[in-house]
Amino acid sequence: MQTSTIKFSQIEDRIDAEYYKPEYLEIYNDLKKKKDVFLLKDVIKEIISGSYIDAYFPEGTLYLRVNNLKEDGFVLSDAKYVDIQYSKIPQRIRVHTHDLVLGRTGTVGIVLIVPSELDGAVMSQHITKIVLSEKINRFYLMIYLNSKYGKLQAEKTALGSMQKELTLDVTKNFKILVPPKSFQQKIEEMVKDAQKKRKLADEKYKEAEEILNKELGLENLDLSTQKTFETKFSEAEDRFDPEYYQPKYKKIKALLSNEKLTTKSLKSFVKKYNCGFTFPTEIYLIKGIPLLRIKNLKRIEIDFEGVEFLPDLDEYQEFVAKSGDILISMSGTVGAVSLVPENIQKAFVNQRITSISTERINKLYLCFYLNLPAINSLMVRETTGGVQKNITYKDITSVPVPILSQSIQQKISSLIQQSFKLHQEAKELIEQAKLKVEEMIEK
Repeated sequence: MQTSTIKFSQIEDRIDAEYYKPEYLEIYNDLKKKKDVFLLKDVIKEIISGSYIDAYFPEGTLYLRVNNLKEDGFVLSDAKYVDIQYSKIPQRIRVHTHDLVLGRTGTVGIVLIVPSELDGAVMSQHITKIVLSEKINRFYLMIYLNSKYGKLQAEKTALGSMQKELTLDVTKNFKILVPPKSFQQKIEEMVKDAQKKRKLADEKYKEAEEILNKELGLENLDLSTQKTFETKFSEAEDRFDPEYYQPKYKKIKALLSNEKLTTKSLKSFVKKYNCGFTFPTEIYLIKGIPLLRIKNLKRIEIDFEGVEFLPDLDEYQEFVAKSGDILISMSGTVGAVSLVPENIQKAFVNQRITSISTERINKLYLCFYLNLPAINSLMVRETTGGVQKNITYKDITSVPVPILSQSIQQKISSLIQQSFKLHQEAKELIEQAKLKVEEMIEK
């Protein structure tokens, strides 16, 4: 139990106890002792929230949603696109290079700088755009807002119970400490170093993709959806949905059936598997064994942000994944494939996730291969259901896996490891920058 004691004069227009948690009071007390503390609205040019758009297109202008914002950068693996020429989309909800974007609903408070490649993207209603002035360094402001002095202000002032929301009025009144320009410049240098590492990490990953696609003959494959096509009756299976017979699937299978490749089904490499379990929420803990859910599965890596924990009970041991196991989502975003890292000796797997322990193949190579867009599309092809897509364990493990030479598998694995290492170094630099800001305020 936490307790806070405040004076009647400190009570604002909120009387819910959560609003006065000790850690909230502490950050405001720290800022009160400092000079050069301003409201956010006084150090920026403009602050605007986006708009709801429900008409998506296969290509067009990127529609930036809150799930595209992660603390270590933008994630566009599930990108959506809108038609910017559509008359109801106002220009003011587009973001531009050097703007800051802030997640205002759900996991509130994540702040990122818009890179040049996302210039012109359209914001959803769950994102707020901050247009900077010359009064504050954008790199410093991003780090400040992502530090505990920004996060706890966002957490304290967000409205709602089931889904938190940061209103524009609340965000405008965040308290911002503006330090000397020399300090802001040091933070900028740290962030830029992190960005360079992140860019190099992405290049390593792309290089691995190019090598594997070339080995499989997939480098020039067109994965677009054809509006019209023909399929012979003799080729029809037990499915009658047109999407199942898109020409791209036939091309992928033909390339993987090339006589130069030795190919086996994924099932050939499975030593042990389980398909997760629906754990009751009433047994969740603050600490314990991590529970991995579909939302935690990203491209090879597992995102532990917002992970829940469970007690290590005997009756749940059959639903455990261990270091080196591969997790594959079976519902919703079907075919998300992640590798349980070495530092996680044990984790529980939620329902609709297949956890497989493999043998006789490089695990990192296999995980990387299954994440290729062309291979992922083979899993998506086998899904059933309308609103929520589902795939069975049998269909997942029927995916063909080429057995490339050990040297190629090792080269790909090495590039991925280098990519992960660089990403981790970038994360650590950002954490160090946040720590420097916090220490500066607490001196």
